[in-house]
Amino acid sequence: MKFGDTNFIGVANTEEYKSFVSEDWDVDDLLFKHIAEEMKNGYILFFQMTAEGIEHSWNVEVLIDSEEENIEQSCFRKASGFIKVTHEQLFLVDYDCITMAAQFENHKVPDQNCSQYRIEIPNGDYQVEVFQYYNVDDDEYTGTNQKDILLHFRKADQFQDIADKTFWYTY
Repeated sequence: MKFGDTNFIGVANTEEYKSFVSEDWDVDDLLFKHIAEEMKNGYILFFQMTAEGIEHSWNVEVLIDSEEENIEQSCFRKASGFIKVTHEQLFLVDYDCITMAAQFENHKVPDQNCSQYRIEIPNGDYQVEVFQYYNVDDDEYTGTNQKDILLHFRKADQFQDIADKTFWYTY
């Protein structure tokens, strides 16, 4: 992922994600509560990638229903959540894309920049394991330096709304 504000990135079902929040939203009271609700609905997973606010062009690898049942590799940090795929696609999204659509009804997710980060994936419920290998705040890799992030999608028997907040959110 290049361009845009990548302090926060996510993966979204853009056909179902309700992007507009308010013309006058604030980060904690409206935006992140809205995102948390959409995460519970299964339409987005959203991650804070840096505590220091450093923008970075993320090298993201995507595995879908790979042969590896469990990936056992050291990493900087890991999270797991669930997402629903309803139109055979998901998109990687960044903070700019989410915030512009949250404030202006005529802006959509994905925006022009994020529309290039399309993930083709069969419809269904998926458990997503997210491995972050690169700690941008300390400019340090753990486990591998061949990628910054791995998104591992595995078909789930049923959706679970376990995510109740933006992953790794520290503010």
